[in-house]
Amino acid sequence: MGIARRVWSLGLILGILALALAATSEAAQVNWQQFKGTQLRVLLNKHPWQAGIEPSLKEFEALTGIKVVLEVYPEDQFRAKTLVELTSGASSMDVFMTMPGQEGLKYMRAGWYQPVDEFLKDASLTTSDYNWNDFLDKARDAMVIDGKTIGPPIQIENSALMYRKDVFQKNNLKVPTTLDELEAAAKALNGKPMTDDGQPGFGFVARGKRAAATSQFAGMLFAMNGTWLTPNREPAINSPEAVKAIDMWGRLLRLYGPPGSENNHWYEASSIFSQGKAAIWLDANSLFPVIEDPQKSKIVGKVGYAVFPKGPNGHPGGTVAPWGLGIPKTSKNQKAAWLFLQWATNKEQVLKLQSGAGVLGARDSVWKDPKGRGKVPADLAESLAQGSKVGTPLWNPPVVAVAEVRDAIGAAIVTSIQGGDVKAAADKAAADMKRIMTETEGK
Repeated sequence: MGIARRVWSLGLILGILALALAATSEAAQVNWQQFKGTQLRVLLNKHPWQAGIEPSLKEFEALTGIKVVLEVYPEDQFRAKTLVELTSGASSMDVFMTMPGQEGLKYMRAGWYQPVDEFLKDASLTTSDYNWNDFLDKARDAMVIDGKTIGPPIQIENSALMYRKDVFQKNNLKVPTTLDELEAAAKALNGKPMTDDGQPGFGFVARGKRAAATSQFAGMLFAMNGTWLTPNREPAINSPEAVKAIDMWGRLLRLYGPPGSENNHWYEASSIFSQGKAAIWLDANSLFPVIEDPQKSKIVGKVGYAVFPKGPNGHPGGTVAPWGLGIPKTSKNQKAAWLFLQWATNKEQVLKLQSGAGVLGARDSVWKDPKGRGKVPADLAESLAQGSKVGTPLWNPPVVAVAEVRDAIGAAIVTSIQGGDVKAAADKAAADMKRIMTETEGK
C-alpha cells in the first residue's frame, strides 16, 4: 500500500507539472521578440505609476528587443502636450497615459484612440494568462468608450473619506457613514485641537477651486442621487438633487473649512490635512502616500480611510477613477505598443508597483494577494474594495468638452462656498453646459 500511495503521489505531481508546463507553453505562445528593433515613443504624466514603472523599463527592452524612448511631463504640461500631438495628426507618439473620465469621450469621438479589442483577441499578441477579466469591473468598464476598449487601466482611485483617527477618538465621535453624519462631525470638530501643541484646526477640507472641485464633488452629487445629465443628455446640474449637493459642498467649506477654500486644489487641501490642520478630508484615496510619508506629513499613522458617505435613503456616493494607457491612431507601431501595454499591466508588474511603491492597481488578483497590500493601509484597501463596487466611473460629466463643462459647474461650486445664490448659480451652470454641448456635440 505504501508503494501504491507513492506511485499515486508521483502520478499526481507529474500531472500537476504537466498542467503547469502546458499553461506555461500556452502563455508563452506570444513571440515577445517579434518586433525587435522597434522604437516606441512613450509619453507619461509625472505620476506615482510612472515613477514606479520607469525603473523596470529595461526589463521590457530585454524581453522584447524594443527600445522605449520615455518622455515625462507634469500633469498640466502633459495634457497640453498630448492634445497638441493628437490634434496635429502627424505625431510620432506610440503610447500615452490617458484618463477616460477626463478626455475619453473627446478623444474617442475625434478618432484619436486605437481601440485594442482586436489585439486582446489575437493569440499571437496577447498571452493567455493576461486575463482581461482580472481587472476590477469598474476600472475595466471605465476603459470602454462608445463600446470600444481604449486600453488597460494602470491605477484606480476612489473618492473617499480620510479622517484623523486620534481626533475622532479624543472627541468620542464615530466615523461618518452618511452625509448628515459627515456634516455633524465637521461641525463638532471645527476649532478643536489637532496638533501635538494643541493648535485648533478645521473640521473639513476639500477641493474648492472651480473646475478642480468637480471631480470630488461628483461623489456628493451621486450620493444625493443627482447626476450630470438626464437620459436625454440634457444638463441636470440644476436638478433639486444637484442643487442640494452644490449647497452642501459649499456649506461644509464655508462653515468648517479654511479661509480661501475656493482657491484650493488637491495639493493645497492635502497640505492642510497632512500638516494636521483639519479633521476630515474628502479626496482621492490614491493620495495616501502624501499622508503616510514622514518627510511630508505630520500625521503619519493617525489617519483612517473609509468609503464615501451615503446620501439620503442610503444612496451610495463616491466615484471610481482609473488612469490607463492608450495607443494613438497615428502610431506606426501599434502592435509593438500593445506588447508594452500588456507587459506594463500584467499581474507581475501590478503586484510589484502596488506592494513596493503603493500604487493602487486595478487587478483583483493582486488585491487578493497578501503581498499586494504592501504599503497600503488595511482600512484603505477595504474601503477601496467597497467603494469600487458602488462608486460611479462618471467622476466627470460624460461630454466632449469636459474642461469647459467642468469650469461651468465649478463656478457654481465657488458661488456656494462664498455663500451666494446656489439655485441661480446652478441654473447658470446648466445653461452654460447646454450652450457648450450644442457647440461641441451639436446638441
